[in-house]
Amino acid sequence: MPEEADEKEVFMDIYCLHCKEETPHKVIYGPKYLKEMKCEACGTVLRVDRKQMLKTYATEFVDRVLTKPYRMKKELRGKELSDFILSLPIRIASKPVRVAKEISEILKKK
Repeated sequence: MPEEADEKEVFMDIYCLHCKEETPHKVIYGPKYLKEMKCEACGTVLRVDRKQMLKTYATEFVDRVLTKPYRMKKELRGKELSDFILSLPIRIASKPVRVAKEISEILKKK
């Protein structure tokens, strides 16, 4: 039974990493996000820690920003210079929009 009024319980078959097969799971959703999954076969519980997920995302995002010059340099090696240069204006113009959308999606879940 859900602990909070706005939680929802759903039962579905999901691959269990402990059982190493698809088994019935009880999935509990909070008001806006996945909260917990419990394997009905072995009892293994997977809880979603949103704060830890946000910390991990922030760390990965910073890593992506810091490694962008290297990744672009690597990409340049595999392309013609003219193709690479022609793709830059679109990529530069769309990047802030894509990042804002990504951040917005995360903040909506807060």
